[in-house]
Amino acid sequence: MLKNYIDPQERQEAHRQLPRLMVEGLLLGGAGLGVLALIFEIAADAFSVAAYQTLLAIHGAGGYHQIAMGAFIVLSALLFLGIVPAYKAGAYLRPNAGGSGPMVEAIGPPWMRWLSWVGTSLFFLDAILTIIISSISAADVTMLVLPELAPYRILLAEIYAFFIMAVLVAMGPKRAVPLFLIGGGAFTLFTFIALGLAGGLAAVHPEWAFLTEGIISRLETTGVAEHVVRIQQDISTIGTVLFFQLFFRSMSSAMLGFSGYEVIPASGKHAARPKWKVISMALTLAAVFLIGTGIVQLYTAQRWNIPATEGYSTLLIEYEIVAAQSLGAGVAPEDIEVTDADRQAAEKLYQSLPAERAVAELPGEDGQHPDDTVPLPREEYVKKVSGDIALARTLNNAISGTSGETFLVIAGALLAIILLLAQGGGYVGGAAVAANAARLGRLPGFFANDSIGIAVIWGISAILIPIIRQVIVVESYYAFGFVSAFVITGTTVFFARDDVLQKRGIDPRSAEAKSLRFAGLRGMIASYIMAAVLVTQKTDALLTIAIAGASITLFQIYIANGDIKRLTDPEAPPTFPPGTSEIAYEMGVQRAHDHARQRGIFDAMEELIKSEALAKFNVGPDRVRRLVYYLYNIDPALFSRNGHRDNHERIEEPNLKLEETYRQAYTQRDQIARRIEDYSHFGIFMFIQNYHLNWVAPEHGRDAAIVQQAMLDILFPLTGHDIIWAEYCAFKPQRLPEPIWQFSRQRYLWAKDQWPNLSGRITTIWTLQDFDLIPRDIDIKMVISVADGKQFQQIKIHTHPAGDSIATEKETIVHTIKTSKQSGNTPPKTTQS
Repeated sequence: MLKNYIDPQERQEAHRQLPRLMVEGLLLGGAGLGVLALIFEIAADAFSVAAYQTLLAIHGAGGYHQIAMGAFIVLSALLFLGIVPAYKAGAYLRPNAGGSGPMVEAIGPPWMRWLSWVGTSLFFLDAILTIIISSISAADVTMLVLPELAPYRILLAEIYAFFIMAVLVAMGPKRAVPLFLIGGGAFTLFTFIALGLAGGLAAVHPEWAFLTEGIISRLETTGVAEHVVRIQQDISTIGTVLFFQLFFRSMSSAMLGFSGYEVIPASGKHAARPKWKVISMALTLAAVFLIGTGIVQLYTAQRWNIPATEGYSTLLIEYEIVAAQSLGAGVAPEDIEVTDADRQAAEKLYQSLPAERAVAELPGEDGQHPDDTVPLPREEYVKKVSGDIALARTLNNAISGTSGETFLVIAGALLAIILLLAQGGGYVGGAAVAANAARLGRLPGFFANDSIGIAVIWGISAILIPIIRQVIVVESYYAFGFVSAFVITGTTVFFARDDVLQKRGIDPRSAEAKSLRFAGLRGMIASYIMAAVLVTQKTDALLTIAIAGASITLFQIYIANGDIKRLTDPEAPPTFPPGTSEIAYEMGVQRAHDHARQRGIFDAMEELIKSEALAKFNVGPDRVRRLVYYLYNIDPALFSRNGHRDNHERIEEPNLKLEETYRQAYTQRDQIARRIEDYSHFGIFMFIQNYHLNWVAPEHGRDAAIVQQAMLDILFPLTGHDIIWAEYCAFKPQRLPEPIWQFSRQRYLWAKDQWPNLSGRITTIWTLQDFDLIPRDIDIKMVISVADGKQFQQIKIHTHPAGDSIATEKETIVHTIKTSKQSGNTPPKTTQS
């Protein structure tokens, strides 16, 4: 069950290339993005959750750090032992799938196809929520550094969302790597160092927890922390039912710590080759980072008794304690002295605050939620708040002007930057899924361009940001998108089709196949547990998610079938005459099949060009492409850099039916070559048709047929006389459309240029005959170089009295240029007998 399913030679080669694959693409070099570039470009969303995953876990656990740690450890085990193996197996089978929904079409059985519709809808919804959460969170963190911008918080969130969208559209996802690399790399390195320092200091100095309450009180007083979740009673006193209720609630909230992880496989088309190795390593490193930072944060929060503070990161509270005690002047309990100024400030604050702010919360029956409040006596309030003010003043004095102050500025700035860049995962991943759905005919064709998909996601997000306004509003909805991706991926890998395994060189009955399916089974178990917890704990979000997902799914069905009613066997794409300027499709599925046909024709044509099979026509490849585009109704926009191709690499068709359509078109390679040759002949025939009259002299025994056949034999030395003469007899001069004539005209000009070089001997004979200087009945023998000058073709032309046809004999003289030079004899261009 645990046997490695990757081919040993392929695995060994991938290991050999790993050092290069780790850093490829960092400077926009190579054919794709390496591990680090891929992580920082796509997974900034996943890395950004290191800033708030601890807050969510503690919040869901009602402030009990032990419960939060237990829930996070269980989630980490599910991720690393279940989700990671499933995703790595899926990436090995189809690295270009582009997300969980498209993966069903690519490797799943037919009965699972309905999951691809649902998966695409939920993934697209998840991308939109990513933009909303990331932009609002980045604006919130900015308020910590520049509080004077608080009135413009939503406007700032809109600017952040627009900025990342504009960069990705202008530069493209791959070329935007440096932006993500600088921000993501700096945040990651800083987090490793700073969080490691915080965890180590928390282990050595748990007594620094006395600073926590003062920091929290200051945050509440200034309105930065809107709601603080503290322990209401000792964990030993709560009942079993409440314990598990808090445990599962903490799991459901802490799941958001894994958001963005599902985007890594969706970015496969940007990865360097071998893509499966890059994606696999990125998945492993991202999981280690998420799990490691979460555990260290939770441990540090427990040691320093940091509660959950909505609106402020637990991570920044830990950093503030480090800044004061380790990098600053340090604070001891005896240093906190309450002055008269502190008491006056507390008194003034009591009088200025609304009555509801000066209350004490009484715990409810469950020990968790308040069910009643009573005002604090004035003296107690002043005593408590004056102490907090004194602590805050002492803390600020300890940090001000020290390296701790710089440390906090860097931490806040990097947190804002990584939350800003986290939008990249939503934009790029969502656009990739939308592009795949467009190839399947389930979304409008313009989604095939990543830039348009990114712009559409931004447009929807920009509308919703002012409506939602708070991250906490969408917290319950956010997890459904990536958890559903986990479920679909694990299930699809477990039920992967046998033909997919065989294509990867895995025998469906072998131990390797069992190992791969076992990876999918582990993903199923882990994701199903997550989904069950999510459904039971976030029931309030189910209806909204169901409505939004169903709406996007119905839209896909409508686009695919031209109607809401699902067609079981949609009609084949109609045929259109060559040169149809605008092709109208009745349904998206027809468009998908026609585009697959176009991709097949395009690839066949490109192979013909690269193989030099068309070199004999001596025509530039652009004119060949224009000819084929016209003949087969190929849309050039499909093959632009932002469309079908990235560095001219072919991405597999998203499902079996489209792959069959592609193959049928691709197998027309010989037919394409034949049609190109036909129009090549047309151009030469037009030259013969226009110029043969110059040499027709019936009174000297040369009628039109004799001249035409002589010209054909000279200009087509490698084609049998009867074959080329029959083809010419069937030829009829006509006006051709410009794209065709631009190709044929080049062959016309070639014949016009070649004829004087090749016809000197025979036209001289004809001229002498016209002056009655030589007999009419004479045989002419000529040697013409062919095969790029490496061979020579001997042509014998027999002329006869008027009224008789001529006969031609062709014989190949197998002399190469090299042989001729060695012997010192160069075959003559023409000979006469």
